[in-house]
Amino acid sequence: MGDVATHRRDELLAAAEELFARRGFQATSVREIADAMNIQAGSLYAHIETKEDLLWEILTAAADRFFDAINPVVGSDLVTIEKLRRAIAAHVGVITNSVKSAAVYSTEWRHLTEPHRSEFAARRDEYEKLFRSMVREAIREGALGDVDEKFATLLILSSINWIYQWYSPEGPMTPEDIARRITDLLLNGLRRAGT
Repeated sequence: MGDVATHRRDELLAAAEELFARRGFQATSVREIADAMNIQAGSLYAHIETKEDLLWEILTAAADRFFDAINPVVGSDLVTIEKLRRAIAAHVGVITNSVKSAAVYSTEWRHLTEPHRSEFAARRDEYEKLFRSMVREAIREGALGDVDEKFATLLILSSINWIYQWYSPEGPMTPEDIARRITDLLLNGLRRAGT
């Protein structure tokens, strides 16, 4: 029985994620989610209390995937600039592996209410701090030029977060190609002249 319930929950989250990514959270009705699952709208409330519950679960799972991807890199013994390179590649990998999830993560969090909104913001800030600490250390080590660490971190994350807007699995570039090109452009642009 538990496997059936888990499978049904996964279907529900996938349907909601698809609709939130395509139409947006506010424009998606509970009825549309139920229709996507071929059930009555009222039956959906056997699985959730509110539509926001679905959004929160989708966002939490997406955040977990980002942290799971870069935590091993951050904790590794690699030199800092290589950590930063691999962290960018890991982030790109998460996005390209689930473009719909990345779309919801990047834009729909604004519709969270408290306390979820503050909890999400805290996790997002914690993630940004991991990148910022790598940028700071790479600057200190001389691998990056004397740049503003906060601005450089925002530049990196902004550049890679919007990949979901244009990435296509059928496109000419693999996720690895994308990660390499973006990393080369960003880090070479930040690199100290002569290094």
